[in-house]
Amino acid sequence: MIVVHPSDPSTKMLSLIYEGIEDVTLFDSYLQRDEILAAIAAAPKDEPVLLLGHGSPDGLYDLRYGLILKDSDAELLQDRQNLVGIWCYASSFAYKHGLKGFFSGMFISEEPEAWMNGVKADAEEIDGKAWDFAGRFGELLRAGKSLGEAAAELMDPRHRDSDLTRFNYDRLTWRPTGEEELPEASMWELW
Repeated sequence: MIVVHPSDPSTKMLSLIYEGIEDVTLFDSYLQRDEILAAIAAAPKDEPVLLLGHGSPDGLYDLRYGLILKDSDAELLQDRQNLVGIWCYASSFAYKHGLKGFFSGMFISEEPEAWMNGVKADAEEIDGKAWDFAGRFGELLRAGKSLGEAAAELMDPRHRDSDLTRFNYDRLTWRPTGEEELPEASMWELW
């Protein structure tokens, strides 16, 4: 499994997704960009690639240095069935490039993001729900669930128990063919 997860205290909870999984190749810095692109290019098409952290419709950021993966790198990610993008607007990036896999839309993980998106949630709830999401995702992967099974479980409506979880989970996208539309909640994120 290839994991690209830039070091950042605000996304530390995402390490729960891959923690305890064997044979993880972890990249945690923009300074490894050439190595990241080479590893993805050399990896078998069925090898899971997890892209985690902060980002935009233009790609995955390392907030210290800039875009780690961007539009011009999307070709390396095409035709991969086990692609995961958990960053703000990853689903817009996937939609733009016809990528297959499991993606988040705007995902509130900090109090200013909640305020900017009109979601009433304090820092404690935001932090707790982000850790819960990442922990459940990791448990599903360690239990041997396929990415499709894990996505279905994570997208189950029973997890939408607050304004915050409704906002975040309504923007999760499972794209097994790369042709699926974005969830209605994410359509405005294209612009």
